[in-house]
Amino acid sequence: MPQPIVITGFMGAGKSTAASQLAAENGWQLVCLDRTIEKSCGRSVAEIFADIGEAGFRQIESRLLKQVLADSDEPTIIDAGGGVVLLEQNRLMLKQACVVFLDTCFKELLRRIKDTGEVRPLLAGLDEEGIRQLWEARRQIYVNTADFVVKDMAELSALCSRIVQEVKAK
Repeated sequence: MPQPIVITGFMGAGKSTAASQLAAENGWQLVCLDRTIEKSCGRSVAEIFADIGEAGFRQIESRLLKQVLADSDEPTIIDAGGGVVLLEQNRLMLKQACVVFLDTCFKELLRRIKDTGEVRPLLAGLDEEGIRQLWEARRQIYVNTADFVVKDMAELSALCSRIVQEVKAK
């Protein structure tokens, strides 16, 4: 059985889209970590952030990441939240998976973030420069955590094919 594939990247990088397509094309189980957290807590990510803050959310995220990784007894694609790599304990856990970083350029990320209109608690009150600083602060952590990096691939099918090729080559 292949190790779980964890898709990481900043908000708007395409993690959910890529993970969904990878799972569908390969018949693998799909786990969205944010949806797992929401189901476990009975509240949205935004509500959890409002109630217990980012630190509290990250602890829940860490606990559920550990559980998802332990429970993956079939091929699994994990759509990880953008901040999953922030905690050292999570980065250590991710060593048992194949971590893919979707390295999307800032201009494209910003466009996608604005287009979706999703509530993103970490971006509340941030202007474009503040979002850029957050992206820059996280980018090197993503790179250092990833088994491989996918840069700005416009075609999702090409992205998914490359990810599967890389995982099978491991």
